[in-house]
Amino acid sequence: MPISYHEALQIIQTQIKPLHVTQTLPLLKAINRIASSDVYAKFALPKHPMSLKEGYGIAFEPNTVMYTLLNPPYPTTIPLGYGIRLSTGESIPQGADTIIAEEDVLFEREDSIKIPLHVTQAQHVKKEGEDIEKGELLLKKCERISAQKITALSSQGISNVKAFQKLTISILSIGTQLATGEIHNSNAMSLAARVIELGGKVDEIVICEEDEAKILEKLKRLIQKADCVITTGALSRHDAMRHLLETKIVTPLFHHVRIAPAKPSALTLFENKPILHLPGLPLGCMLGFEMIGVPLMRHLSHQLCIIPDFITCINQKRITCKDNCMSAIPGYSDGRSFVNAPYYEAGRLNILSKCNGYTLVEDKEVIEEGEEIPFFYFTHPPVS
Repeated sequence: MPISYHEALQIIQTQIKPLHVTQTLPLLKAINRIASSDVYAKFALPKHPMSLKEGYGIAFEPNTVMYTLLNPPYPTTIPLGYGIRLSTGESIPQGADTIIAEEDVLFEREDSIKIPLHVTQAQHVKKEGEDIEKGELLLKKCERISAQKITALSSQGISNVKAFQKLTISILSIGTQLATGEIHNSNAMSLAARVIELGGKVDEIVICEEDEAKILEKLKRLIQKADCVITTGALSRHDAMRHLLETKIVTPLFHHVRIAPAKPSALTLFENKPILHLPGLPLGCMLGFEMIGVPLMRHLSHQLCIIPDFITCINQKRITCKDNCMSAIPGYSDGRSFVNAPYYEAGRLNILSKCNGYTLVEDKEVIEEGEEIPFFYFTHPPVS
């Protein structure tokens, strides 16, 4: 019995074990990897109160506008009514609790300054620990290591971080025409490029004629090194991969999923390694990877959410799709509106090169112009 798309995603989360191998990496090599442990701050930042402005640090005294300037060496505690010259980012000595920006000083003498009456105590002061508190969680296990996270890590003198090992995938393309060289293996190259684009690693791309024994032999070899194998083709009614699924020589997790145009797609276990089976028709293969392969990769890699982020767009053109399933419709979005590709049948080849993402439509035959739809970018949204 066919299952829903949501049921397929639930099976991925409950029946597949994420990778457990970790490695220690220099910070810059850890970009976009997934942290394998929590990282906490060893000390507070700033370590001492700091000036946020070029100007003067004063020991604030209410209703006082004239402050006497001290010259170094300064006393241990700056007394009320006194101040010192400070640069941006400089530590503020004890007693001084307010910063007067240079441009706010009414007039300056060699030994004193006059300030406005509206000065607020503690203005332009960054307190101890205001950026980072000692013991603060800087990086959470299973969180993506971004450039912004590296800001906090490097400020603590951390030069290496523990991350899960990069996901390794092999691709097995099945088909007589592929084996004879009659057609080029564009599916495998597209999938490999997408795996790399998403942060994975491709171990091997292998072509196999449509023979059950040879398919099993190739799978046994590929899973020795890969964390996951993707097969393409041979899923039609009388094909070899379909027969292996139905006879349960590979352990099926799901076989029939109500999705379009990626039907039939399947997920199995072979010697405890996940095998994703995608159709051979080009657009069906690639959209099947987006719908099932991407969540599988994200789950194996310990990403917190297996569904990629999406934005909400306004559909600009009436779309027809299949009822009683989850349909992936490729198209283009400028971040506000969505226009679907002119064609999106499973056998189309070059449609996705003209698209920057897709929408998912569930159990509807028509999406009208003006309707809100979710849009998933293939890569990160463009910077406007």
